[in-house]
Formats: sequence, C-alpha cells, structure tokens
Amino acid sequence: MFIIALSTFKEIYRKKIFHFIGILTIVYLILLTIIFKFTSNNVTGNNGMIDMIANLSSTISIIGFYFSIILVAFLTIMLSIGMVSSEIENGTILTILTKPIKREEYIIGKYLGTAILIILYSTFLYIAVIIISTVNRISMVETFGTAALAKGFLFFILQPLTILSISLYGSTKFKTLNNGIVVVALYVLGLIGGVMEQAGAYIENDSLSTIGIISSLISPFEVIYRKMISTIFTSLGTFNPMSGFGFGILGKSTTPSVWMMVYVCVYLVFFIFMSIKGFAKKDIG
Repeated sequence: MFIIALSTFKEIYRKKIFHFIGILTIVYLILLTIIFKFTSNNVTGNNGMIDMIANLSSTISIIGFYFSIILVAFLTIMLSIGMVSSEIENGTILTILTKPIKREEYIIGKYLGTAILIILYSTFLYIAVIIISTVNRISMVETFGTAALAKGFLFFILQPLTILSISLYGSTKFKTLNNGIVVVALYVLGLIGGVMEQAGAYIENDSLSTIGIISSLISPFEVIYRKMISTIFTSLGTFNPMSGFGFGILGKSTTPSVWMMVYVCVYLVFFIFMSIKGFAKKDIG
C-alpha cells in the first residue's frame, strides 16, 4: 500500500499538469499580492475601524480563500480523474497487480499518494495567503487568531480530499475523460446548489432552499467552503463579512451545521469504500 502511495506521489509530481498548476499558482499569488497591496493602502488611509474590518474581511474571503480553494479543487480534479482508469487503459495495471499487492491496497495507496501531495499543496497555498496578507499589513493571525485559522485550514483540505474520494470512485467505473466530465459536473452542481440555497434563504422560498440542500447533499463541496469561512470569521462576533461574491452573494448566508460536516466525512469514507468494493469485482483483463 505504501509502495503504491509513494509511486503515485512521484508519478503525479512528474506530470506536466502539476507543473502547469505550479506556474498558475505563482501567477495567482503575484496578482493576490498586488490586490492586497492596493487594499492595504486603502485601509490604512481610513481610520474607521468598521470600514477597515469590512475591507479586510471582504478581501480575505473573496480574494484570499475563495479563489484559492477553487485552485486546489481544480488541481485535485485534474490529478485524480485518471488515477485508476488511465492505468487500466494503457495496461500498466496488469503489471502492478501481478506483484503481491492486493486490490484494496492498490486503491488505498492511490488515494493516499494523491492526498499527500494535495495536502502539501493546500498547506503551501493557505500559508502563502496568510503571509501575503501579513506582509501587506493586513494580518489574518491578529484579526482572526491562530485557532480560527487552524480550524479553517482543516475545512480547506477537507474539500479536495472529498473531491478526491468521488474522483477515485469514478476512476474505477469510467474512462478518464468521462470521469472528468462527471466530477466537474458534480463540482459545478455544488456551486449552483449553494447559490440556490442562499437565494432561497434570502427570499424565504422553502422550495428553492430545499432544491439547494438536495444539490448540496449530492455535491457537498461548496458547503465545506461555507463552513470554513464561517469558522474563520467567528472571531469577529456579530460582524457579518460573508456577504459578498462567492459567499452569501445575496447578502444573507446560511451556515452549514455540524451534522452536515459529519455527513461530508461519511460521504468521503463511503466513496473510498465503494472504490475498493467496486474495483475488487472489476474485470481488468
């Protein structure tokens, strides 16, 4: 299992798409630095504490975290859609499974190898956003506290790990291209479902909210982001910074419950289990 995880890690690291994402990340962080710089100049020129916090909060939630988590999700999808299917298609899996490696060890190893790389990338990106804000005199640590940021980070990495689980399952069932289409569609469904749920809450339309909730149950990725933001901003008390593009876009947000997070964890484990179960019966000859 650990041999498969290590080989998967090395294989992904050598992929061109990973290097492309690395270049894209550098460009993104440069642009983020420029945006934070302009925001910092605007904030320091205003002595109003409320205005300063509002500017700070919107910058962090909209720019710092929202697009970062989308970047991580994009990386996860691109790296994972062919985890198993690509090796079945090119026949290399026959060589791997002729060794004394059980099928369940192969699947778990594939997941762990990809997950480790994604966690490392997510950690780098999360810390980079915090450092950029601190350098530009908008310190997230001072504003929100280390505990809130640490809790937020757990949700930050939970989203790609959840995407990875369903992508792994799809990779055992579909061809690489088809799996990519399915996973992207599910991710977009989650984004749309989140907007519908918040729109329903804003206009007090139970039917719209219910449709949004059902969509979130099928694709809970956007829900994890909302939980991350609500966890980080808890330290600001009654101030609601979550009305803005990407979170509470209609001016009113719905915070996911603890039970929803329990559901997400069960969702993640379930699809890993189904991947193992389905691959054990799969004819790869």
